[in-house]
Amino acid sequence: MPATRATTIQQRQAIANLRAEGQSYQVIAAQLNLSLWTVRKWARQAKGGGLAGLVSAMGRPLTGPMAETNPRVRYVALRLKRQHPSWGAAYILKKMKERASLKGLSLPEATTLWRYWRSFGDRLWPKRQPTEAKLPQAGVAHGVWQMDAKESVPVAGVGVVTIHQARDEFGRATVIHRVHPASAPEQRVVKLTTEQVQQDCRIAFSQWGLPDAVQTDRAPIFLDKDPTPYPTRLALWWIGLGIEPRLIPRHTPKRNGAVERSHRTLDERTLSHQQFDGVDHLQRQIDADWHELNTECPSRAKGCGGQPPLLAHPELLCPRRPYHPEWEAALFDLNRVEAYLAHQNWLRVVSQVGQVSLGGYRYGLGLAWAGQTVTIQFEPSAHQFVFTPLHPQNNRRRPQLELGPIRLVAKGLSIEELTGLPLTLTELPTRQLMLPLLMYDPEPIEQGV
Repeated sequence: MPATRATTIQQRQAIANLRAEGQSYQVIAAQLNLSLWTVRKWARQAKGGGLAGLVSAMGRPLTGPMAETNPRVRYVALRLKRQHPSWGAAYILKKMKERASLKGLSLPEATTLWRYWRSFGDRLWPKRQPTEAKLPQAGVAHGVWQMDAKESVPVAGVGVVTIHQARDEFGRATVIHRVHPASAPEQRVVKLTTEQVQQDCRIAFSQWGLPDAVQTDRAPIFLDKDPTPYPTRLALWWIGLGIEPRLIPRHTPKRNGAVERSHRTLDERTLSHQQFDGVDHLQRQIDADWHELNTECPSRAKGCGGQPPLLAHPELLCPRRPYHPEWEAALFDLNRVEAYLAHQNWLRVVSQVGQVSLGGYRYGLGLAWAGQTVTIQFEPSAHQFVFTPLHPQNNRRRPQLELGPIRLVAKGLSIEELTGLPLTLTELPTRQLMLPLLMYDPEPIEQGV
């Protein structure tokens, strides 16, 4: 057997057993396909230290936590942690007490186990994502809306739907509750589109006014998956309306706890054990339930003091930044978008055909740029993107060509492209828009607007 291959615990136990039966080193080595010196080593280890002597003393030196502990105890503690990384010290200690192989041996305290594992550093504990700073909480009504979607929910009588919701972080009133059904009966996954989120937001903006910020998770509709992400069209639309797009850190749904609680309330109050007669029936019931919850039902949410959200925070009913779909073109400020983009830069690799993809659009730089890594910046004054090679390398076919910055007109950054206007306003439901608009627009609203 090669000297570089370590023997297993089972092989060492077999050596000890065969030697106890009186077998010679030569016979054991031939039977187990091991070297004579390996057999002699582990036979002597077993004779002097019993089964505990068969555990290798490899790894960290015998210092620090559990240095004086029986090697078999250390071995089992480390093995269990490697096999079950999510198990805590107290639970692993419980499992160790149940092991027959550790009967009679002194076991460490749970805190000692934890310090022992920590002594292995990154080899045992994977590196965590760097902690992101907490986002400032809203201090006023409509300061921050927490937004999320309850995706692909099967509903009796309707089919699979995704329910888009948003909740005011300060006042705890649910401000968006829109149903989006599957487009085909066999569809099992329903993802929101940018146009659907824009339509839902327009309905809510018309009722409550524009918020200062919208806080979401990192779904693709809110964040490009590139390591240097370009803002999505939805994010740029919010920015143009003076709304700050916020992203919660990865794997932290509790940061959007208010809207996550809305999902649970929706399930318990409206969806569970209910039958509906189509999508319209489901939407009407959700609207009615959330109106009742916002205006009549006592709330245990923070800041409500046991009152319904709209009674505890009547300022929710007074839009600080009024909105109407017909005003959007005037409210949207492209300068905000350009100023936002001007403070960012992006890295992209040029394709083999000399193109770069940015924000869903392709920009042709030429074949001489193929394989280059470029930095991209936005120049607001010229409304252009500037592409600069990160490490210029002359093309082999055209060595005389020096790669310098290229300026190309930015695509997809007009008011029409970002807003989707002109909008067919008759597609927006009117029932939810009537009362709030009357509070700051005393003129009668024509039917269908």
